[in-house]
Amino acid sequence: MNLSADLTLSSAEATSTGTGRIVVKVLDAHNCIGDLGIALFNDKHGFPGEVEHAFRKGGLHEIGESNRYVFEDVPYGIYAISVIHDESCCGELHKNCFGIPKEGVGTSNNPHFFLGPPSFENAKFQLDSPEVEVEVLLKYLCG
Repeated sequence: MNLSADLTLSSAEATSTGTGRIVVKVLDAHNCIGDLGIALFNDKHGFPGEVEHAFRKGGLHEIGESNRYVFEDVPYGIYAISVIHDESCCGELHKNCFGIPKEGVGTSNNPHFFLGPPSFENAKFQLDSPEVEVEVLLKYLCG
């Protein structure tokens, strides 16, 4: 699902019209070991890896072929999602000496990773209805 079309709502329009739910479907986990950390960002600050700056955070402790997490009562607006497959259950993403993630990662809109993580601009989508479903494909960049 590519929702990166022209997103031109002003901040006032985006936040004054209601709330909805964001259904996140995480696909392509290589195994069922560990946890999935899911972060919802409402601006570019910290996206995608600094989850302490996320608008909301969640996760799943049981991983299958298709995984679903729901963010409820989210104000209408512009968002982006980042996901990590935390295989070691330590709460952080392991990287190699070049800064490349050793565990699965993904973002909304599933942009290509090239010379660094995707930008908020490439991953953003709009919540402007009672429910939006976003699929995130996990990518394992180190094998």
